[in-house]
Amino acid sequence: MRILFLNWKDVKNPDVGGAEIIAFEFARRLVKDAHEVIFFSRTFPGCRKQEVLDGVSIIRRGNRLTVYLEAFLYYRSLKKKPDKVVDMINTICWQTPLYIPEKKRVGYVNQLAKEVFFFELSWPNSIISYIFEKFEYIAYRNTKMLCYSKSTKDDLISFGIPEKNIKIFPMGMDHERYFPKGKKSVNPLFIFVARLVKMKRPDVCIKAMEKVLLKYPRAKLAVIGSGPDEERLKKITNNLKLTKNVVFVSKNNFFIDKNIKDIKLTLMRKAWALLLPSVKEGWGMVVTEAGACGTPAIVSNVTGLKDSVINGKTGIILSKNPSSDELADALIQIIEDEDLRKKLGKGAIRWSRRFSWEYSYVEFAKLIR
Repeated sequence: MRILFLNWKDVKNPDVGGAEIIAFEFARRLVKDAHEVIFFSRTFPGCRKQEVLDGVSIIRRGNRLTVYLEAFLYYRSLKKKPDKVVDMINTICWQTPLYIPEKKRVGYVNQLAKEVFFFELSWPNSIISYIFEKFEYIAYRNTKMLCYSKSTKDDLISFGIPEKNIKIFPMGMDHERYFPKGKKSVNPLFIFVARLVKMKRPDVCIKAMEKVLLKYPRAKLAVIGSGPDEERLKKITNNLKLTKNVVFVSKNNFFIDKNIKDIKLTLMRKAWALLLPSVKEGWGMVVTEAGACGTPAIVSNVTGLKDSVINGKTGIILSKNPSSDELADALIQIIEDEDLRKKLGKGAIRWSRRFSWEYSYVEFAKLIR
């Protein structure tokens, strides 16, 4: 088959996240199975307009907004149309049902935005976007949709997509990279791993450390990632006088190894728990990655995360909108209850073994056909 992926970012984009990594894992496996794959996404500073990566042809056109129009123009310009278009929806819909035949398209939803707008946009843009989002999906009611969590499926149903049109495929996992190795940190170590944006709520993690340190002054938090919220978070850390216990690990701050991926992996293995009190997730890929390293997760009770964490078995699920005090109490519980910590770590390893890229890809490939 000739397959066209429409995704707002590709894996070389500086803002790449788990959703793009998952999509590219599928794309390059499709190439290995003798399919022709084109990955269409937006441009970014210093990018090439066209290149081939692992056999996948990457086409870049437009910016954050114009990429959607550019996708339409690109599709119309193709003399030989793709056999299948994978419409990857993330906040803004490509509206492919308006110009691509039903049998040739499939929708792929990472997550709906919903509450995220109130964290990432100012008033009144946030409320306008929140109301408008549901209308984006009107054209998709006869489109087959794919997602990787039950809670995202429920969100789609709430937006009018018939349940019979929605299929769930399992999350992938790289067990050759993520596995337990070495010992946990001697002193309590917690990690936050994500893009530094408001909707991930890294500020709650930093503020929680203030209460934790009153009882356990040697505890540390490693904030792993980069993003537009980084400077604000560093100011919060400075104002709370937490700079000795809260460390920022980004592309410009290597304190273990000169490979950002190795830093992430090393800290995942040493950490006592991963913290991710996001407003919303598609799944929370880092939760499964950390779990495979024997590190449980402490998360908010929101879409995606309530699918990737089993409360009391692979981690702790807090309230939907946890305060820093609530998160701090969970961290203290992890520190003080060694039996619980070990139980959750072992449970996270067992849970992660249910996921693999091979199985995930087989199910995904079946569904797009």
